[in-house]
Amino acid sequence: MLAEELPMRIPLRRMIGALLLVGAVALSGGLASAAGEEAATIPPGTKITQKNWEQYQQFMSEGMKAVFKGDHFWKFPDNIEIDIGPTVPIPLPSFFKSATEANQNVTKIVAVGGGFVAEPYKTGLPFPDPLKGDPSQIGQRIFWDLWYRFHPRVEEAPNCSYVLDQFGNMTRTADEIIAFSQLSHLTDPGFPENDPNAGPYYYVAYAEQVAPEAGKYTTTLNLLLQDPRAEPELYEFVPTLRRSLRLSQSARCAPLFGTDLTFDDNFEGPPGLPQLFDIKYVGEKKLITLVHGDTHSFDTCGTASNVDSRYYYMGSKGIVPFPNPGSGAWELRDVYVLSLKRLPQNSPGYCYGNRLLYVDKENFFPDQFDLYDAAGNLYKWNATLLRPYPMPGGKPGDQVISISGQNTAYCVNFQDKHVTVFIGLHGCINNDCQAQGYTDATRWALPEGLSKIMQ
Repeated sequence: MLAEELPMRIPLRRMIGALLLVGAVALSGGLASAAGEEAATIPPGTKITQKNWEQYQQFMSEGMKAVFKGDHFWKFPDNIEIDIGPTVPIPLPSFFKSATEANQNVTKIVAVGGGFVAEPYKTGLPFPDPLKGDPSQIGQRIFWDLWYRFHPRVEEAPNCSYVLDQFGNMTRTADEIIAFSQLSHLTDPGFPENDPNAGPYYYVAYAEQVAPEAGKYTTTLNLLLQDPRAEPELYEFVPTLRRSLRLSQSARCAPLFGTDLTFDDNFEGPPGLPQLFDIKYVGEKKLITLVHGDTHSFDTCGTASNVDSRYYYMGSKGIVPFPNPGSGAWELRDVYVLSLKRLPQNSPGYCYGNRLLYVDKENFFPDQFDLYDAAGNLYKWNATLLRPYPMPGGKPGDQVISISGQNTAYCVNFQDKHVTVFIGLHGCINNDCQAQGYTDATRWALPEGLSKIMQ
């Protein structure tokens, strides 16, 4: 009998063991799933440090990861702490949304040579749902939403720039007046759709040095035309000559005010002549960035030789001067990732082999971007850390992201071993700028204004 029962008992034991194993696997699978879900976000209250940053690297740009690794000369300070807070919405202003709805399905992607442009364009976002449509054109649709993202009619703020070299010398290289003007395709309350003095221009970046005295009045002017196929106009006012010079397109890669930023960087992400680029959609991700900085961190610049220690870690040899917890909490933003490479016939002599843009899905602001050289090596990491303004003339809750003020712009140059920091202080938007005359395009947005600088 025992001999007959044994074959029955062995399968029973095996069955029990198998059931226990299945239960264990199911339990471990449940834990893995829960861990996976937890890894898909970062809970508010998390502190990212040098000890644990690798747990959160999936939420970082390639440039930020490189600084944490410290294998490209530059690294974060050993005691760095990035405090994660809740994600706070920064939607597009209500009037811009209305313009987007009114002009849906107007703009198309049109082939131009080897690249593309978006036309005709009126106002608002040209492609409010960029993932819908021809999959091969997703990158183009996101890019043109970035190109035509909301800008106020005018914004201005005092800026100060710092440059840190490989020997640990940090210098406040210049103080500037930074004024950005959108002259056409406007939606702002109280302003016409096209400024009476707009001429052929769409968007203008004006930067005038006010200190130190040796470079005072030196000014750069970058004008994007309404027709994106037209070459942007580049000017520089040279005070020693008492005249302005029209620059060639090769100056797109020239440094601005001796910093690591170029003309093609000062539109906060998208370069001029976009039809010369192969623009690809890489995908979506969640990115940690600082977009609700503490308002007091934009009250003042630091000293002549370093940033303000209340809000930043000090820059030194190999150490990036970076926001400390006093600058505010970081948050997790949903972004599109785009790759921009010059078309082969347009790439010789250009400064970058690839531009990797992290574009905020809510407002199409380029929170960060990585720059690569022609060989595909990481060249620079650019990040803009900011605080939105309430929108003058808008509805309650309308906000504007200013690229002139209430932000800190970083450029970590891995190959030349430089770091540039632009700190934009509190500024003005639209009618708030009226008393200072910044709404006068003939002075602050057009080439003729350069002749009025030293008057």
